[in-house]
Amino acid sequence: MNRLLYVLLISVLTIIGFNMYQLNDIGSISFSFAGVAITTNLVVLIAASLCALFVLSIAAKIFRGIRSIFIYFGSQRQKRLREKARLSISQGLIEYAEGRFEQSEKVLLQHVKHSDNRLLVYLTAARAAQQLGAHERRDEYLRLAHTETPNADLAISLTKAELQLAHNQNEQALATLSQLNLVSENHSYVLTLLANTYRHLQDWDNLKAILPQFKKHCNLSAESFLSFEISVCNGQLTNLAKRINLSASSSQDLIKYWKDCAHHLKALPDVVEHYARQLIAIDAAGEAENVLRLYLNKNWQESTIVLYSELDVLIENKQLEMVESWLKDHQHNAYLLLALGKICISSSLWGKARSYLEASIAINPMPENYLKLARLLEEHMADQDAAQEYYRQGLHLLAGDYGDDVLDNKTDSVTQEEAPQLKIVRI
Repeated sequence: MNRLLYVLLISVLTIIGFNMYQLNDIGSISFSFAGVAITTNLVVLIAASLCALFVLSIAAKIFRGIRSIFIYFGSQRQKRLREKARLSISQGLIEYAEGRFEQSEKVLLQHVKHSDNRLLVYLTAARAAQQLGAHERRDEYLRLAHTETPNADLAISLTKAELQLAHNQNEQALATLSQLNLVSENHSYVLTLLANTYRHLQDWDNLKAILPQFKKHCNLSAESFLSFEISVCNGQLTNLAKRINLSASSSQDLIKYWKDCAHHLKALPDVVEHYARQLIAIDAAGEAENVLRLYLNKNWQESTIVLYSELDVLIENKQLEMVESWLKDHQHNAYLLLALGKICISSSLWGKARSYLEASIAINPMPENYLKLARLLEEHMADQDAAQEYYRQGLHLLAGDYGDDVLDNKTDSVTQEEAPQLKIVRI
């Protein structure tokens, strides 16, 4: 474009000059400025103008050259600063990974103004400050991260929630996650953190409310999701039992809740046993016995029979026959024998109770079966000497001071083949 203008200008001047030469008239031009008058002809003016244009062109080239030099050195400086910032991030991440959090925070922020990834710098610095217990600095770094990268609000808020949870700021984390769940509905990681926060806060009602959403949008294994269901069920059972105790109301609300529970939960020993414990806590041991007995009749679990053996309730002969039928497959189970001994005591079947308790002691001496047998002999069978001996052995066992007779009992019961064979006596 410049060349075209020059060609046009030269062409015009050539034509004008040729015409003036033909007319033998080079013209006269005069002008004044600030009291100074200048008179010249057109040829001189044109020559002066061309010289001025040439000088200005040279000056422009010199200016551009100097400017490019400054730009070059400036870009080189910026390049060095960005490289330092990149190395600062790398070193800061290494320091953080190696547990030197104070040094990590310092190195990360050293060249943050020249970093191309300030979001990463501020988020990592916030994590380092969290590890140092500097929660005000942590929150400031998160604010700066949001200022630098407003469109990364989800990542920043998730980091904030994670750090709040790590510091046991559960209520603050819940507020952060609840807001995130509103603006990022069905986000799997938000739902995971929210569910874990509800579980930590034992907010079972809200946790139950998000379980369908949690199951649908989070890639959970069946076992992991089941653990949340168990937590909700057991937590709500506990809360119901507490309310019943405080209000001195009946156990019907707890029983109704259990009836409405999912069948797959009612088949789990952890849930069944927890329900039984809540029934015991509200003085509904009879209902607890019924629940445990029916469960054990179909699903034998050692932990469940241990809990069943802790009950002291009166049951009818038909139910006693059901419990005694378990001896066919579990006659060497000390807890089953202890439970039968206690049931027989409640039913005033002194002889059978003694037989079961002695068999339980022979298999696994425990303070409780010693105590039950001693009381039975003392209060109902008038065998004071034997009662005192069982009291003595039970106390030794409770204190961890095993006498020879207790050791003999334990040694004799090492193998199941040496346990006494029981015969079920019908009444």
